[in-house]
Amino acid sequence: MTTLSATIPPAILQDAAEQRLDLAADLKALQPASGGHPEAAMVLQRPAILRRIANALAPHIPAGTDRLVARAGDDTILAAALSLHTGIAFALVELPSGLVHGELHRSERTVLVSYEADESEKGVLSLLEDAGARPALGLHVVGPAAGNAHTSSLTRHTLFGFAELSTDMKENHHD
Repeated sequence: MTTLSATIPPAILQDAAEQRLDLAADLKALQPASGGHPEAAMVLQRPAILRRIANALAPHIPAGTDRLVARAGDDTILAAALSLHTGIAFALVELPSGLVHGELHRSERTVLVSYEADESEKGVLSLLEDAGARPALGLHVVGPAAGNAHTSSLTRHTLFGFAELSTDMKENHHD
C-alpha cells in the first residue's frame, strides 16, 4: 500500500507551473456566462480550489508576518483558509464602519488578503495604519496584473490577472 506524504510528494505530482495552469483552468471554468472573471462566491466555496489557492498564496507571505487581515464578507473564507494553511492568525475589517473582528495590535506586521484587488482596500490600509499595524503586502487571487505590482506604499502579489482569466487556455493532458 502506498501512502502520500505532504513532505515527500510522489513523482506523479505536478510542478508549480502545471499546478498554476490547472488552477487557472478551474477558475476559468467558473466564469459567468456574461464574461469577466469568476466571482469570489463561486470560487471560495469550493474546498478543493480554496485549498490550492491557499497553497499558492502561502509562499508569498513574508517571514515574520504576525497577522493576516481581510475584509469581512467573501474574503473571510480566503483568510480562514490561508490562516489554517499557515498557522498565522487573522483579523477581519468591516468597511465602511472600520469595525475589526479579531485581534489587531500596534506594530504587527500584517498582510492584506483578498480575492480581488480593488479600491476598497485603501480603507483597510488606512485603518491598519491608524491602528499602528504595518501592512507589508497585499495578496490577491485576481487583480489588474498577475505577479508583483506596487500601488502606493503597498506591494501586491496577484496570482492571476483579469486578462489572464479572460483568455482561452488549452488543457494539458498527460499521456
